Amino acid sequence: MTLRVAMLGYGFIAGLHTEAARAAGVEVVGVAGHRAGRAEEFAARHGIGWAGDDWQALVARPDVDAVVIGTPNSLHHPQAMWALAQGKHVLVDKPMALTVAEGREMAAAADAAGRVLAVGHMWRHRSEVVALRDRIAAGGLGRVVRTHGWGVHAGWGPSGWFTDPELAGGGALIDMGIHALDTARFLLGDPRPVRVQASIGHGEFADHGLDDDGLVLVDWDDGTRSLVEFGWWQPRLGGLEADTEVLGTAGHARIWDTVAPPDDYVHCSVPMYAAQMADFADACATGRTPVGSAEVGLTALAIVEAAYAAAALAPRSRP
Repeated sequence: MTLRVAMLGYGFIAGLHTEAARAAGVEVVGVAGHRAGRAEEFAARHGIGWAGDDWQALVARPDVDAVVIGTPNSLHHPQAMWALAQGKHVLVDKPMALTVAEGREMAAAADAAGRVLAVGHMWRHRSEVVALRDRIAAGGLGRVVRTHGWGVHAGWGPSGWFTDPELAGGGALIDMGIHALDTARFLLGDPRPVRVQASIGHGEFADHGLDDDGLVLVDWDDGTRSLVEFGWWQPRLGGLEADTEVLGTAGHARIWDTVAPPDDYVHCSVPMYAAQMADFADACATGRTPVGSAEVGLTALAIVEAAYAAAALAPRSRP
């Protein structure tokens, strides 16, 4: 049976989710956002039958089985809670919420409703990432000692709601760094974080006051350490988004070998979103836990929350 979804949001990420749904055999029956005109333009562009600004009416429709949430971060929690209360499955883009407390409410609501709650940590579905994860699990690098990952935009940074702290919940860490953190955890077999340290700069490369440069260090319960660099408007890339180098007692490896891919290379591509959508659809059909589970989303958000808290305790004076 074809999964029928409502798309909330009409921006870049909603476009990727919509293309992924088509590739995965999932039907998008409607799209909603706070500007009806933009929703209608999005629907016309993607061949979606209904568009408007009443997202609650769309979600409540009997022909909607699930909801895909690709709206500003501050809307993730209220929209997911409403959808779950209507008995719909939910795929919410990362971060799953603005706070861990909100994320836990969402997870509890999904459990109570017997619905699937998946979080969009799509790098877990990228073939190169899965290949390195499998190599590590098979002992190909020996005992892993540490990882080094990147979540950086070079020569570019977002605008709009991404730079509004009330809508986004933070800057480059919650936008980019969270991907690199979750990718490192996935590669290692999903250990638990036991200590989080961070050094974070605000407004270093642009006049917005949000975090746009920083380092996060995570100690995992298996003894491994992960360092993640994140930022917007950086002068150079240390690695592609979510790229991670792994150092073990028997060798080292990296997800991608180059930081200067060919001009026609697409890094944030539809296939991994399609794999994520297919996994979500199968979880909805079978009741199994999706790869990007609520626990995955909660752990990534908890690390981000702990990093912001740790950095806030450090002095911010400059020489």
